[in-house]
Amino acid sequence: MNLKTNHLSLWASIAIVLSFSFAAQAAVKEVTFFPNTAKVMETTKVIPQCSNNDKCRAVLTLPPQADPESLFVALPANSRIKIDDIQVKAITRQDEARIAELRKQISKLKGDRKDLQAKLQALEVQLQFWQMQTKAKTKNVAEADTLAAAIGRNVKKSSQEKFGLETEVEKIDKKVKELQDSLNRAAGSKETAWEATLTFSILSPTEIVLSYDYNLAGCGWLPLYRIEALPAENKVAFAWDAQVWQSSGMDWKQVQINLATLQPALTVTPPDLPDWIIKQRRRLSKSLQSENMLAARSMEQKAAAPEESQDSAVEAVKTTYSVWSVGKKDLPAGSRQRIKIKEENWPAEFLFLARPSLGQQAFVRAQIKLANPVEIPSGEALLLIDGAVLGKRNFAFAGSEGSLYFGTSPLISVTSSTLTDKAGAKTVFQNKQTQTWQWLIEARNTGGSNIILRIEEPVPQPRDERIRLTFKQNPEPVQKDHAKFVWVVEVPARQKVIIENKIELEAPKDMDLDLGWRR
Repeated sequence: MNLKTNHLSLWASIAIVLSFSFAAQAAVKEVTFFPNTAKVMETTKVIPQCSNNDKCRAVLTLPPQADPESLFVALPANSRIKIDDIQVKAITRQDEARIAELRKQISKLKGDRKDLQAKLQALEVQLQFWQMQTKAKTKNVAEADTLAAAIGRNVKKSSQEKFGLETEVEKIDKKVKELQDSLNRAAGSKETAWEATLTFSILSPTEIVLSYDYNLAGCGWLPLYRIEALPAENKVAFAWDAQVWQSSGMDWKQVQINLATLQPALTVTPPDLPDWIIKQRRRLSKSLQSENMLAARSMEQKAAAPEESQDSAVEAVKTTYSVWSVGKKDLPAGSRQRIKIKEENWPAEFLFLARPSLGQQAFVRAQIKLANPVEIPSGEALLLIDGAVLGKRNFAFAGSEGSLYFGTSPLISVTSSTLTDKAGAKTVFQNKQTQTWQWLIEARNTGGSNIILRIEEPVPQPRDERIRLTFKQNPEPVQKDHAKFVWVVEVPARQKVIIENKIELEAPKDMDLDLGWRR
């Protein structure tokens, strides 16, 4: 009777399994990486299973770090079949052999650690026993010597064994952490995957090709740049690589890889317009007003701060971001792979930039002018000039024109020396006060070749129409706006160039002047 019941249970289990779809192994075909996530597209063939004239069903399995709410399933274009419903539930994950082996190693190490902990506990009891013997009473000196020797000998032995076991425990803990980190990088930390059951509007089993995509966490990419200034060739060598990673728990083979510069915005509806309210301003005390001004300035500063070998990739510009197609690649789970996006030379005009009022350094500047605008996301760049490494800094570029700086030159110095800085007498009859600044700018080139040097100096900006300024400069600046004077001069090799500056100020004698930082 029991045997018959077992047979019936077995056939019932088989019937339940067959009531779902037979599905070939789903294959990842295309992945679009964003900085901190990815959109994965898979294809599979399924044969929906039907029973008792009920609607047919098929099952898809998603990796643990997939977002089930983002699942989208597409049928072939000319298919007459429709999907009536999709139900998603969590299931126990099925690991690939490599992931399963990592879990097995971690489990074994944890078992070994428990054994060592048990031995440590036994040694601790032994140590406590021998330490308690120090209170034992002896009949004579010889018996006391014998007991002391036994205590010392056994405490030493147990302590040495304990220290050795503690070292082994530390090694196991370190190894477990390394393996657990590798497991998390390869498959994430979740223990469950997702199972999506699809219900179709058909009553007969027919093979269907399904394409579906979903968002996957634990994936991303970082831009890496190499930017080398080549002044002798009037160009900047630009190389753009991407560091890509995924932790789906599966190794991807020959998958079409796309890199998106920005994550599409999750907000799909515009915010409501705020009310425009005009009312009487409430007077604030002086201290409270100062605090509010400081808070507003702090908010403005935060708002203005920036968020912090293969063929070249092909760019596709979307509405809110750009996508670079880098071709088909193998991408193992848990590893970080470097992929080349593009290498090109940018035409550039080089000159040296100096601001002697701030310091005597001359900075190497490359003015970039591209034929077409580009969008290059923020990332870490290695800067070089003629093969010499300058260091790393954050880099981003948008548009067709921009300036890049490549440090300072030790062969060029630009200094400012004051000749006159004096105030005139406040005369009764003229009813005015005067101030005169006179200084020299000296640009020196100790190198072996001629250079083009751009020198910038601040322009005094009066905030009262009664203040009059007179400028006398030799040579005259090639450019002057409300904020700065600009000279562009050629400095021959091992020569120097001098610029003379004189500024005279007149103002009413009773005006209390703040002359700014140049006094």
